[in-house]
Amino acid sequence: MDATCPEEQLSTTASIVLSLWFSLSGLAAVAGNAVVLWLFYKSESLRTISNRLLASLSVADLFVGLVIDPIWIASYCLIQPSADSDVFFFTDMLWVHTTTATTFCLCCVSVDRFIAIRFPFRYQEIITKKRCYTVITLVWLFSLALPFSMMLVNNDEDDTALWLSLAFLIYVTPLFVVSISYIFMLKEARHQCRRIAPRNNYLNHNNRRVRIVKNYKAIKTVGIVLGVYVVSWMPSLILLLVQCYHLVANNLCESDEIDAVVWPWVEAIAFTSSAINPLIYYFRNKEFRLAFRRTFRWLR
Repeated sequence: MDATCPEEQLSTTASIVLSLWFSLSGLAAVAGNAVVLWLFYKSESLRTISNRLLASLSVADLFVGLVIDPIWIASYCLIQPSADSDVFFFTDMLWVHTTTATTFCLCCVSVDRFIAIRFPFRYQEIITKKRCYTVITLVWLFSLALPFSMMLVNNDEDDTALWLSLAFLIYVTPLFVVSISYIFMLKEARHQCRRIAPRNNYLNHNNRRVRIVKNYKAIKTVGIVLGVYVVSWMPSLILLLVQCYHLVANNLCESDEIDAVVWPWVEAIAFTSSAINPLIYYFRNKEFRLAFRRTFRWLR
């Protein structure tokens, strides 16, 4: 850090508020995603290909609550080291890994729902168990390898290029994939609605109507996931672009202030999505609700 830059730190009040925020969202993420994974393990009916992708996303969200939230409390709220400290470098590596795993798992879930709606009769042929496990493995290997690219940076110019590339990979690409999947799912569902004609017999007509209702429910679920993604992660993308601008303009003091004061609040919003995702699965997925009631009968 530039010696002429004043040392920026969070105020005591901000540190307390952020610590409580990270703690509560972390506890909610751990509890919610642990329940989702437990239900997936205990209920054989939930072990579908689609739910395997959801389980992968739950593992990423569980990691956020179990590891990332406590680390951010320690580094940004309690210790608050200097901007050039190795603590922040290690924290950034974990942040890249977690964000990549979460956003790419969201992509997989969205693409899976798109294929199920667009090719309902070929879904089992296209999305096999082997391909599902292959995709999940590739996502996690990529998310584990990507943070090590940060070790190749030697100066501020390379650092800016690296973070811009990471912003495109971590935010823009998943947002594009999820949005395109949602648009095509909506178009396909409307097309299926128009195909229902009075000339069809009652049984065929009723079966198509049931399938369309299920498709619209899946579309709404993806829409909710997309909305949560935009609201929670878009501030991080905007702030990352702003910080890259300051690095290009050599406003290093402003960049250090963003790191120390602004980033903790933005990431508190982003990490809260890990606590919200399990609620989306529970309220939007009938099978999860039934499995929850069977497993936790003592809860009303």
